Amino acid sequence: MSEIELKFQIPSTYRAAFEKAFKKNKLVQQQRLWAKYYDSPEQHLAKQRIALRQRLEGDIWRQTLKAPSPQHYERFELEHELGYEAPEQCDLACYENHKQARKILKKALDGSNANLTLQFETDVLRYSQLAHYKNSQIEVAFDLGEIRQGKQSVEIYEVEFELKQGEIADLIAYIQPWIKKYHLWLDTRSKSQRGNMLHNNESMIPVQQQSALQLEHPENMHALLAQITQNCLAHLLPNATAIASQDYASGHVHQARVAIRRLRSAFKIFAEYDALANQNWESQLATLFQQLGSTRDQDALRESLIPQLKSAGSPITELPPAATENIAIDAIFRSPTTTLLLLQLISFSHASAAEDPEQKPLKKILRKRLQKMHQQICEDAGHFQQFDVETKHRTRKRVKRLRYTVEFVSSLFAENEVKTYLKTLKPLQETLGHFNDLMVAQSLYASHAQTEPKTWFVLGWIASEERHISSQAEQDLQQFAQSEPFWS
Repeated sequence: MSEIELKFQIPSTYRAAFEKAFKKNKLVQQQRLWAKYYDSPEQHLAKQRIALRQRLEGDIWRQTLKAPSPQHYERFELEHELGYEAPEQCDLACYENHKQARKILKKALDGSNANLTLQFETDVLRYSQLAHYKNSQIEVAFDLGEIRQGKQSVEIYEVEFELKQGEIADLIAYIQPWIKKYHLWLDTRSKSQRGNMLHNNESMIPVQQQSALQLEHPENMHALLAQITQNCLAHLLPNATAIASQDYASGHVHQARVAIRRLRSAFKIFAEYDALANQNWESQLATLFQQLGSTRDQDALRESLIPQLKSAGSPITELPPAATENIAIDAIFRSPTTTLLLLQLISFSHASAAEDPEQKPLKKILRKRLQKMHQQICEDAGHFQQFDVETKHRTRKRVKRLRYTVEFVSSLFAENEVKTYLKTLKPLQETLGHFNDLMVAQSLYASHAQTEPKTWFVLGWIASEERHISSQAEQDLQQFAQSEPFWS
């Protein structure tokens, strides 16, 4: 009923070696798969990330319904055998007696189920093998083919690892040597999503925003951290896929950084209570975050600073060239180092930890951590304008980390009290974020003032804005210091 699979793209430089090694295995089976995907003219199913297909597998036609779960690598799947004759249309009658499938379709189609039409087709030659690893069964499927829509088509050249039976930890462990040998990179796009993009003449998947975390009764710190990690990965992985595929916008980079920062905060705050958490993950995530930093800073300044400079009548309305070349961030998300880190985090998020009888109650730990973080920020109130740059930056990081922590655990506390608390925390974070952007801009323009005199206008404007925003930050800090903690 539920499938757990991870899909990877194979770099062009490794395709020949991968294909030769895969096909050489005597256990590999070959099968042609021709599939037709259906939806309403308004694409009700695609908007809910639901796929409805009819596929010819050998001599048998099968109809499959797939729907998303909170994790991008796990999906609801229900298959129905149609027989040897090619179906003339897509019939939903076979789901009448299946409660979950009926509910999924009713919510998505909203009465439009009588008008399903062919959207696109896939034609794939699949080479597959069933592997036994530890106590698990894993199907490895290497797909070659194309997605077609009218006269348009896109290539399919990918490998999927599906857990047929056993543990996700075994699946991850089995995949890791393939990553190291062939530099496979993780791709969250399904064939149906890529087909819908082709149908709509789109090349870029949507930017993935973070979703609210509704904790499901965590009994200990590992259960809490595992659920947080799953939520952050659901935020990160689609954006990482967009960047790795080289079809991305500044929003993908920004949201990838936010997701990474949320993960870093989670491990920095909670990892000490979880024996299964790798102490190196936070530093690895920090490195990944920094690699994306230069690109994101440039994008942020173009979007926020440049319009303000134009409004102020600045003689310079362009960013100066970066001091160093930006790292090719698409390559970062295709690198084995990043892919292996993401797989380790996926495995951790599904692991079970043994009960620790000596660990304090969960809420008691949370209250202590929240109070410490709150107090550190309150101590900065009244002193912010006297701080040096590094200390101001420390205050900003503390505020951001506290907000992420509150969002992580908010569902365990009274909703109204949490909302009231965030009303003073969010404006403070935004003000400090604006101040940080000015500091980045000041550093960027200062290095060009000697060769371009007009730059002094920009530096003067930035200095004026810094004084104003610094004063605003001081007021926001003092207001925050008066807020009532929701955890007391």
